[in-house]
Amino acid sequence: MLHNRQFLFLWFVNIATTLAIELFTVTVLVAIYEQTQSTLLAAGTMVARSLPAFLLGPVAGVLVDRFSRKNMFISMDLIRIVLVGVAIWFLQGDGQVPVAVIYLILTGLSAAEVFHAPARLSLIPVLVDIGDLVRANSVILASRQIVIAISYTVGGWLILAVPLRQIAFAVAILFVMAATIAMLIVEPKRDEVEEVEEEVTFWHSFFSGWNYLRYHPIARPLTIMETVEHLPHGIWTGALMLAFTTQALHGDASDWGYQVTGYFVGMILGSLGALFMGDWLRRYPGRIIVIDAILAGVFTLAYAGSQTVWVAVFWGFVFGPPCAIRDVAQDSLLQGTVDEGQLGRVYATREMLRNAMFMFAGLFFAWLSDFVSIRIIYVIGSVVYMLTALYALSNKDLRESRMNPDIW
Repeated sequence: MLHNRQFLFLWFVNIATTLAIELFTVTVLVAIYEQTQSTLLAAGTMVARSLPAFLLGPVAGVLVDRFSRKNMFISMDLIRIVLVGVAIWFLQGDGQVPVAVIYLILTGLSAAEVFHAPARLSLIPVLVDIGDLVRANSVILASRQIVIAISYTVGGWLILAVPLRQIAFAVAILFVMAATIAMLIVEPKRDEVEEVEEEVTFWHSFFSGWNYLRYHPIARPLTIMETVEHLPHGIWTGALMLAFTTQALHGDASDWGYQVTGYFVGMILGSLGALFMGDWLRRYPGRIIVIDAILAGVFTLAYAGSQTVWVAVFWGFVFGPPCAIRDVAQDSLLQGTVDEGQLGRVYATREMLRNAMFMFAGLFFAWLSDFVSIRIIYVIGSVVYMLTALYALSNKDLRESRMNPDIW
């Protein structure tokens, strides 16, 4: 698979764009907090990141399926270069961060990602053989987690040593590199899909995507499960984990950082472990998804009972591998069972629902933490994970799903 030049180009595009947007987000979050000393204003970056997917998801999916995926993410990177250029212009002068303007720019960057991400994911099964989907998704996820970990580690230090304007220059360069490499990708033409799409209206494509998802025996229950999973995912936002660290563990921000690092290390190891579980993931993806949901509930409950920072770090680390393996299984299962001409719409709709739930959950649990013990919130999250596992177990199509190349 690593000898596949087209996949390697896509892999680099994924690394460069992920590093660019995560580094910008982390440094902006820290800069806003340092300038305003307001947790609420800093948390506004989460809303700016999540809102575009909720508003634009289905529209993005239709356009991704109607046009060249390669050209889609090239154009999105060019738009993001312009947006970062605007940020650079506003950041000149006294060094103060114009919070409202930065929110708008971050929203624009995230809106571009709403189109960029499903285009990247939908291109994977076009560029690699179906037997290599698990390995391809494992490599993509592992590198993504490494990049995010680097962004959090380096970004927090970088913003204290380097002006945000200079960081924005580096982010712009990363987007330029991504767009340039993307131009080298050779995307196979989808003649039959293009002919059909030209004969139907945008709105017909829009509603046909919803109907396809509604009746697909795998995509529908998997999307429902992932959407519900993002309710307990909301307890793992930075604000709630920081509250757990300070209130339940009597630690500080550095102790919170150790837990986040532990989680990312676990995700990276889980992504790499999925490479060695390729045959199992192809043969039993549904069962693995069920098992991983159960483990997420058990480990969240164990985390809720942590009495010291290092015990919490351990459970944060242990939580990572099943999450990574689940993500690889879910992406590979969608790519292996959904029609290629519908994949962009399915991915975009999934992202819309997941982001809406995650945004709601983060705000809801943050509000709830003012009234109940922070440990109780994590217990609630554990119960919801168990309920998603029960749902997946009760759905025969999802539970017994397979990714055998001889079948799909």
